[in-house]
Amino acid sequence: MRGKAFIGLWRKEWVLMKVYYFVILIVGLVFAVGVSGSIQEAHMFMITGVVLVLHMFILSALLMYSLNREVNQLQLFLHSPQSAAVLIGVKFLQSLLFMVVSMTIFGFITVLTAKQWVVLTYGELILAVVVANMFIIGQSLLLAVLLLFLWVIHQILRTYLGGLSIVISIILFVAITGITSMIRSTAFYEQLVGWGKMKIKMESVSGDLLSVFGVTVHGDMPGGIPVVLGELLAWGLAIAVLYTLSIVLMDRKVEV
Repeated sequence: MRGKAFIGLWRKEWVLMKVYYFVILIVGLVFAVGVSGSIQEAHMFMITGVVLVLHMFILSALLMYSLNREVNQLQLFLHSPQSAAVLIGVKFLQSLLFMVVSMTIFGFITVLTAKQWVVLTYGELILAVVVANMFIIGQSLLLAVLLLFLWVIHQILRTYLGGLSIVISIILFVAITGITSMIRSTAFYEQLVGWGKMKIKMESVSGDLLSVFGVTVHGDMPGGIPVVLGELLAWGLAIAVLYTLSIVLMDRKVEV
């Protein structure tokens, strides 16, 4: 029964969003081809790399757009026999799946078009694109759950404050991102999450190439890209906490 309900919600979400999925793909492709052909010294792989970086915002944009489409019928949306975890989960998963598919397409184009300009094997190029995509997906997940949390807060506050709730949500966004940035720059944070250091072996791949995809590498990359397991765990924990809080608040506090 739950499987049928999930499939039904998945199909409903597809009908709601399919046009926007195709529009995003087409706009991205047209942008990449148009810009690479109009800017001097611009190569196709560099532009598709930029498009890959822009995917960092696609998950959040799709999720927020889909949720706001439901606002006009919020009573029907929230009074579904399915829990908020299922209702939001379907939207989240479908948007994430589209993002991964889109990134795979642009990553494939990047690898093919970069080969004539970059002295790397196809294997090295693919590894560079995969690492960049993992970084982008991690960033996009955190941004998406933060905006989901603030969207839920907005829905709760607007019952009492009306349009002022949007202003409060924006202030909260600025405050949360600012405080998070300050915490991450402290020595205490480094001590807390700076364990489990390892490297992704990429001896032939330069930091300059990865910077095309938005991956900032500090230092000269001796032997590969540094990865800190403690920071990855903190990242995953922040995503899980924000998502869980959003679902719990939506179930218990959002009124229609």
